[in-house]
Amino acid sequence: MSSGTRNENILPLESFALTAVPASTHNVVWSPDAELAVGCDDCVYIFIPDFTIPKSENGRDPSVVRQFNDVALRFPSVEHRSPELNRPLFDYVGLEFPDFEFIPGGGGSGTVTSQGSSMNHLVALEWSPCGLGRMNRSVLAVLTGAGTITVYCEGASDRNNAYKPRGRSARTLLPWVAPWGVGAGLLLPAIEGHQTEYVKEYITAFAWARDTDGYGTLLAYANDDDEIVILSVQAQHDPNATLGDCGQWRVEEVARFAGIGPHPKTNQNDPDSLPSGSSFSLSWGPWLKRGTSKTSMISYINNNYVGFRQVTIDSPQQRMEPPNVKVNKVDTDGVCLSLGQDAFVVWEDLIWTIDQSKVCRGVIATPMLAKAFQVSFDNPKSSKISRHTAYECGSTYPDIDDISTQNPITGLVIHPPSLSQKTATPSYSLVRLSATHENDAWYQTNLPLPPNPEDGTIGPRWATEINQIVEQQLPRAMAYRAVVDGGSVGSDDVSDGDEEMDNESFEGSDYDPDENFAGIDTEDQVHINRARIWGMASSPGGGVTAVFISHHNTVFYGRDTFAGIKCRILFGRHDGTSDKGEEALTTLAMKNLSTEAKTWEWMYGGGPPVPGVGHLTSQSSEDRSALKDHFELAIRQQACSFCKSPLKSEGKLCRCDKGHPFSTCATTGLPILAPGLSRTCNVCSSKCLNRENLIVIAPQLKDIITDEISDELCGNCGGKFVN
Repeated sequence: MSSGTRNENILPLESFALTAVPASTHNVVWSPDAELAVGCDDCVYIFIPDFTIPKSENGRDPSVVRQFNDVALRFPSVEHRSPELNRPLFDYVGLEFPDFEFIPGGGGSGTVTSQGSSMNHLVALEWSPCGLGRMNRSVLAVLTGAGTITVYCEGASDRNNAYKPRGRSARTLLPWVAPWGVGAGLLLPAIEGHQTEYVKEYITAFAWARDTDGYGTLLAYANDDDEIVILSVQAQHDPNATLGDCGQWRVEEVARFAGIGPHPKTNQNDPDSLPSGSSFSLSWGPWLKRGTSKTSMISYINNNYVGFRQVTIDSPQQRMEPPNVKVNKVDTDGVCLSLGQDAFVVWEDLIWTIDQSKVCRGVIATPMLAKAFQVSFDNPKSSKISRHTAYECGSTYPDIDDISTQNPITGLVIHPPSLSQKTATPSYSLVRLSATHENDAWYQTNLPLPPNPEDGTIGPRWATEINQIVEQQLPRAMAYRAVVDGGSVGSDDVSDGDEEMDNESFEGSDYDPDENFAGIDTEDQVHINRARIWGMASSPGGGVTAVFISHHNTVFYGRDTFAGIKCRILFGRHDGTSDKGEEALTTLAMKNLSTEAKTWEWMYGGGPPVPGVGHLTSQSSEDRSALKDHFELAIRQQACSFCKSPLKSEGKLCRCDKGHPFSTCATTGLPILAPGLSRTCNVCSSKCLNRENLIVIAPQLKDIITDEISDELCGNCGGKFVN
């Protein structure tokens, strides 16, 4: 697809403000369906994408379209939950719920955590692959300071009272429910033959495995005893469940191994002992399919060491049955290097074939530096990994040449690779915590960045916005005028509530730039702004990146409270990077995406059109699929609900001789003769008859309906239903 075709459909991305206090990095994450979650100190914001296609004929201006619904979901994440939350998990597998003495608070063996944590702030959050939530959606896992992972999902809602922004049905914004959790007294069953001891664990990090072809997924977590535990997570949901239902879950521990690495622990009194550890120390690589099995690499970080362990799932799998998971007894490979706090690993979503060997690659953030790596599935180096001290491998301290910055990396994304050209290292972009006028390395990328043809700027839009913030200057006399006058930044200087901040207020100046500067030395300028970049995430197809920043004044002290701090979510694209980047976005990166993700990339990231979405790609009434042909006889047998006269199809509508209109089912072409019989697609807004209603209308086609028609996905575009 040509460059002009790509840019024709791209809509502008609008940044927005948040009333929030960030407490940790890596706190902005994108789901496989383009939902955006933002973590703050005690709550989570969830923004649901709006797939309404702006059209000039309906009076809607595409230049002011927002990519997310006007109302966001915000829920607290600090509740200490009772172990009873997990009782249904034991009941489902027929195990007795353990008699365990539960004391609210933290858990684990650390000096602080063994006494119980009083601060249950948010530490990390991550979306699961599709398939665990209602309507085949994702669920959100949240790790808090008490060492607990709580899983949140969308509960069943009342379809007749759906939220309707701009007059169309959309997903409900009812509070999400917590079906289960793990850590700090929340216990889980283990599969048969896998012995486990029910103890109170303090969880320090976790990571979801990538999609396992619709049979649930795996969740790995690390505890403060340097153990890595792998859970099998599966769920099924009744589309007609009652309000608030969270579905039926099967969650079991399937493997546990020691992730200690080759370096012995150092005593805290050792003069060479340095702080280490990371809440983002686990990460899963892509799955390699061989015959009926799938193999992936899980990376873990421990004491100046990054280990890579192979995990294999033997197929065939069956839904809601425990998978056969095997974990290698030793690491396949490992890297010794000096690691600071909050080091992390990011994998490239592709497996290469090099010299007849399957290889996956990625980037390690130390977190001061980005170091590329590659690991082979077929040529393990476990024999070279032996116990030794950090002094022997030289990983106690970073190399002199590596001490170039003390500004840690808080976000790193690997861009979609190209099959036609292999680069020496993956293509990536990163951001660092502090952005000031004296620090020009807060944004780095190894992508070619030609100037944007629209405004001549280089890099994504959010990088330009942050640069404008930190480069803003005022004459010194004016910048310090409030101090000279005895003023200060207090509660009277900050707006309350969730009021939207305009660009002028966000840039932090209380003075008019056009003010009369008579008598003031305008040559003596000071920079009045700095920014902190808390996280960066890439959209499912890689076409859009989002960053979470907070804005601070360099002249006055600020208050890190909901009333004082200014936070914003910024968006950007890597426009016109190269033909290679365009090819990757339109082919490899789009291959396994959901309809929601493909639609997002088409609307905002420059991806290809999505069949069934938008007026340019909608199917005509004459283009009937083989499935619709089965229902031709049933369509002719339908009659108007009001006058009982025959119905004639007119594409998306059916009418009788008296003109009574009825919507048609996008899957079968049958008329929808009464309310409450169909579901609405969240993407293309098409209506599809419920599967049980189809069986009533055409009982002779029951087998076809059961085997070929989904109760969760739209028959027109493949998008997920509202509920």
